[in-house]
Amino acid sequence: MQEKTFSGYLTRSVIQFAAHQGLDVEGLYSRVGLDPIVLTTPDQRIPASVHYAVWREVVKQTGDENLGLHFGEAFNVGNYGIVGYILLNCQTLADVFEKYCRYTFLFCQGVPSQLSVSDGMAFFECHLKSDFMPQDDLSTESRYDSECTFASTLAAVKTLTGKELRPSMVSFCHAPPVDLSEYQRIFQTDLKFSMPFNRLVFNAAYLDWPVLSCNAHLLSFFEQQADAMLGAINGGDRYSQKVAHLIAEHLQGELPKIDAIASALSISTRHLQRELQAEGTSFQKLLDKTRKELALRHLENPTISIHDIAFLLGFSEPSAFNRAFKRWTGKTPRFCRSI
Repeated sequence: MQEKTFSGYLTRSVIQFAAHQGLDVEGLYSRVGLDPIVLTTPDQRIPASVHYAVWREVVKQTGDENLGLHFGEAFNVGNYGIVGYILLNCQTLADVFEKYCRYTFLFCQGVPSQLSVSDGMAFFECHLKSDFMPQDDLSTESRYDSECTFASTLAAVKTLTGKELRPSMVSFCHAPPVDLSEYQRIFQTDLKFSMPFNRLVFNAAYLDWPVLSCNAHLLSFFEQQADAMLGAINGGDRYSQKVAHLIAEHLQGELPKIDAIASALSISTRHLQRELQAEGTSFQKLLDKTRKELALRHLENPTISIHDIAFLLGFSEPSAFNRAFKRWTGKTPRFCRSI
């Protein structure tokens, strides 16, 4: 499998931050085998092995073992590139996390993220993955990315909403460092290490906070651009595209199961779930999206009844199709057909 990549924006930001602390930038380029020209090219992708080598070198040269935390604290939303512009124009903090997880793939293929809500608590997780090093080594290598992700999350929330997100708990996959004082200062909450997940837990009520710079028109514009960029990365090799194609092929009166789609791709169900998560989506989201697109396409053909469309898309009855279609579009199938 092709090695995962990071956005040049992100790697360049790490180097620039460390440069202010006395980093020998030219020496770093030489030691990690990085051509500085690539960091000046918009949307350039950096191999994960090089990105982690940069982290190792800047930590070594600066002597700051907490560089990930400190970089996260000073992180600017603009460091996310196009994703940063999307976050700035979201309506609520819930939208911010949803868009962040969806578009993580654009700037960081190696650490896909997800948000879940349960019993009034929100769980924001970033999952480490790599195709070029053992998982045990990975948790140590990418410690700085996970620390930066959570510290920058707190900084971004303050920038976007004007409010401070107070975590209820923060956990990390890597072993606990000797000195926890910087973790305690930044997160001010219960800390756990050597855990299965990198996880930031907070009150789900925070997700309703409005974003101060929200602009729906700009959001739509930037999302279109980001979607085009997602389509360009790895092109047809992306699992989400393959899955959507197979769903459309199998959606003939019955809902295709993820097990069957995984089998058609000659991979395990769990493997497929991980790949889709890394691309900022899920099987259920792709199923919903494909059904919606097919519904709109079928409605343009007056020879197919709405009852038959509902059956073709795997709905047990037309009323279920009507409810789903209204959730997708805000309109009924009959209204859309009459336009």
